[in-house]
Amino acid sequence: MSVFQFRFSDQEGDVAPEEFYEFQDLLAAIDEAKRVLAEMALDGLPNEPGGSIAIEVVTATGSVAAKVGLTLSVDFPIG
Repeated sequence: MSVFQFRFSDQEGDVAPEEFYEFQDLLAAIDEAKRVLAEMALDGLPNEPGGSIAIEVVTATGSVAAKVGLTLSVDFPIG
């Protein structure tokens, strides 16, 4: 088992909760981060094009092991 912390970033800023969670490995932590990111998206997407919401998966030593995010893109096709 490995221990990770999630750092959240959305329209309201960055949040680094103190809680650590145990996962089988980094890939399992990333899968959970993707699930949580989907829940964050249900609460609202970024307001401006280029805005993003993200979760950093942080190791017990404080280094960022992975970042999972969504960036809003608005395109106007020429046609």
